[in-house]
Amino acid sequence: MRRVSNWTRWTACGLMLISLCLGCKSLKGLAKYDNPVLKPPPRRITLDDSEVEQRIAMAAEEETQIQQTSAGGVDDTEVFNATVVARVNGAPVFAGEVLQHYGEYLRKARDKLNAEEYLQLREAIIQRDLRAHIERRLLVEKMRADLKPEQLKQLDSHVDAMFEKTLMVKLKNELGVNTRTELELALNERDTTLAAVRDSFATERLAQEYLFGNLERPDPPTRPELVAYYQAHLDDYKVSARVKWEQIQVTAGKTLSKSGAEQKIRAAQQELANGVAFAEVARKYSDGPTARSGGEWDWTRAGSLADSDLEQQLFQLAPGQLSEVYFGRGAFHIFRVIDRESEGRREFAEVQDEIQKLITDQREKDLPKNFVEKLYKEAIIESDYEYLEPDRNS
Repeated sequence: MRRVSNWTRWTACGLMLISLCLGCKSLKGLAKYDNPVLKPPPRRITLDDSEVEQRIAMAAEEETQIQQTSAGGVDDTEVFNATVVARVNGAPVFAGEVLQHYGEYLRKARDKLNAEEYLQLREAIIQRDLRAHIERRLLVEKMRADLKPEQLKQLDSHVDAMFEKTLMVKLKNELGVNTRTELELALNERDTTLAAVRDSFATERLAQEYLFGNLERPDPPTRPELVAYYQAHLDDYKVSARVKWEQIQVTAGKTLSKSGAEQKIRAAQQELANGVAFAEVARKYSDGPTARSGGEWDWTRAGSLADSDLEQQLFQLAPGQLSEVYFGRGAFHIFRVIDRESEGRREFAEVQDEIQKLITDQREKDLPKNFVEKLYKEAIIESDYEYLEPDRNS
């Protein structure tokens, strides 16, 4: 087993930071992940983008018939700042960690929904996103447990510097502010704080750092494994018959009548019989798609031509043999087969590198999920919410 290279770790973390920097843009729909291993935290959404907005719109339409009571009196302060929605090995996951990405959205929803509907919406968001936040907390607590105090201090300083240089700059530009105080006030208007945004950034950053720093690449697949995969997927390596050919085409009905087109193709046929090079004759007489390149077509697979009669002749004509004049699909044709290959299958030697990459990619794709699942099985997780939990007996 080999540890993931530093380049891979930092590339992955760089991609994560990009996703974080996009965190203030709207998310189209509130998608649910069946296997949410370190999915990016939900981006702030607008009322125009959410599935839940359909409920809000329906409530607004019914307002003329049923008097709604606004949820404006619902106080989110305690929920955001103090309510624990899960504990991971004793470390709390606060509701605010889950909901702070939806601050502005919830503020607008509070004005549209009555108190009961609003509370249901808030609980649904926690229910849906909790698993991802438990995963991050699990990784961060594991990382902190493995580091010495001085290492933790250095790590926190590094995260603070990254936050200042990336996400804070992005937020200032998006919110049209210049100073830290102005940014704090702008975030407050969206029912979140700079500290909450920084904590979310840090949790995501540290979780990714720990995850990709501890993944171990599997050993390359052995030759017997490659051969076994090839034998099990023979149909994937089938190749249909193909032909390389050249063509002279004279179209009837545009600038030439059918008889005029036939006269022209017969003249081309005569020049070919006199030994003039096919490419030269094609450039002189043909109006086909490849006339300028001397009438030559690249490899053409069986079943790819619109003119099935012409294709049938191509796969019957001996290589090097000129066809007779053929009329089809409004044009006269003369063609010659340059080379032809029968239906077959790509050899193992030709595809073994592709197979190795396929197997390796699949194994590495499962590494983060398997790593987090292992930590889950070893952890003590407490929550009144339902979330996707691994089978601890597997």
